[in-house]
Amino acid sequence: MHYSYLEPGLHAELAAITPDEAVAHLRNHLGNLLLDPAVTAAYINRLGVLTPEETTPSTRAWLTYLLVRYCDLLPLDLAAQRILAQVTGNAAPHLRDLERCAIPDPIERKLERLGAGEDSERNRAMLLALLHEYPYSPAIMERLMTVELALDIPVGGEWLPSVRPPAGLLRPLHERLFIHAMMQGDTERALQHAAACVPDNPSPHLLNHLAELHARLGDTQQALNLYGASLEADPLQHPVRLRMEALAKPPRAHADALHHRIAICLYSFNKAELLERTLSSLAASQTGEAHILVLLNGCTDDSATRVAAVNERLFNGRLEVIDMPINIGAPAARNWLLAKQTVREADFVAFLDDDVDVPAAWLPRLVGNLEEHPGAGVAGTRVRNPGDVPRLQYLYRNISVARPGLIRLSLDTPTLHHDTGFYDFTRSTTSVMGCCHVFTRRALDEVPAFDLRFSPSQMDDIAHDIDLALAGFDVLYTGDVVCVHHQMSGLGRANATDWKRFGNVAGNDVKFYYRFADRLDALGRLNNLGFMPDMPPA
Repeated sequence: MHYSYLEPGLHAELAAITPDEAVAHLRNHLGNLLLDPAVTAAYINRLGVLTPEETTPSTRAWLTYLLVRYCDLLPLDLAAQRILAQVTGNAAPHLRDLERCAIPDPIERKLERLGAGEDSERNRAMLLALLHEYPYSPAIMERLMTVELALDIPVGGEWLPSVRPPAGLLRPLHERLFIHAMMQGDTERALQHAAACVPDNPSPHLLNHLAELHARLGDTQQALNLYGASLEADPLQHPVRLRMEALAKPPRAHADALHHRIAICLYSFNKAELLERTLSSLAASQTGEAHILVLLNGCTDDSATRVAAVNERLFNGRLEVIDMPINIGAPAARNWLLAKQTVREADFVAFLDDDVDVPAAWLPRLVGNLEEHPGAGVAGTRVRNPGDVPRLQYLYRNISVARPGLIRLSLDTPTLHHDTGFYDFTRSTTSVMGCCHVFTRRALDEVPAFDLRFSPSQMDDIAHDIDLALAGFDVLYTGDVVCVHHQMSGLGRANATDWKRFGNVAGNDVKFYYRFADRLDALGRLNNLGFMPDMPPA
């Protein structure tokens, strides 16, 4: 079957597959990431529209599970709490208070018309005015929290003293404010709300955030206790299991990892300022005697001048600079660097993008992780966006759909992106981000070079990781190493009016499908279904 184009987004992806495939998709997601409201709603919408003839015990059980989790995530959502009460027969203790605080339909419709991300300052002003008129309304407060989170404003700081919800809603309100404070990295504000938000039977979602609060405060044992209670309440949270393992056995420093022959490779096209910043970050990190190569990929800016100055000032002339007369694209640049004699002789080869900040111990930690896992071929990092509020840019991915006409990768982060600490662990996966990763010599010898068909860029690093996985190598995500990546590209983040760029990225999606179309069965095993249960707990 030929390639099928889908609109970007999880809703379109789930609509294109069968109900049983949607359940498998969900199980794979649960093996990768914790549920968030947007993702949970997408799965509910897919399974909730099935006809009686399409509904099976499996889809019914998973739909009920999702409804319970959604209400845990958004305890102030009146519609969700009503649906859950109808489906399970068990009403939340605060449902009656939510119903008492329902706002008039015209105001509800006004809230629905507020576009996410559209003039957020104006939306916030409108919501504050509405909250002044309806100071008891959880619906307005919830929408206001979402807007303030997007604006990086301390959530609730301005309006909390003036609201007047019923006493039965104070605890879930403080729970939401606590979780937003954790997402914004504000431990002091989180502590203020934590004492007021813990019920007798806290949800797994709340327990996870409380666990990370104690981890931040250095109380590892209490963090483990809280995570353990969360996992007992919902054993499908695979990231919680991995986080507990990391807390119980923190990674060691690997100070001896740099005795190997190591090559560090970078390539760049017209990002002089960012490249200079990246090299400064690299110079401040632990690289031992690693050979460092910088390929200037047909640069027409002042990259060469800046690199020469940094080489003399920070590297004592140690950098090997390759100045290409034209831009040969990302895959060819990687292959050119891999063909250099010093790189071919290296035991480990690192690739860095030209727009990253690396932590001091990134190299010994990634090399050490590969040494600890002899079957691994590549190790990558947790990738964040720049900024004061920690936001995830990329974690890891595997194959969510592999069927005739369609190959889809799993989500690379939760949809809200805020880095609360849940993914600070090591795990095997199918693909890590190519902006900061390290390969073993055996992997590079046994797996073909980066595919030139993905020129000028996009997908070549993902395809190479999949090649490694299909060849039997582990792909390691090393979440305790955090790399900051200053720029991104790709279909989901491209300017919608940049049709030429869109065409290139869309074309690479087509190439990606046909590159693996004859290995769909093998690709279909690169997921978490081997260890995730077929059914949710009763």
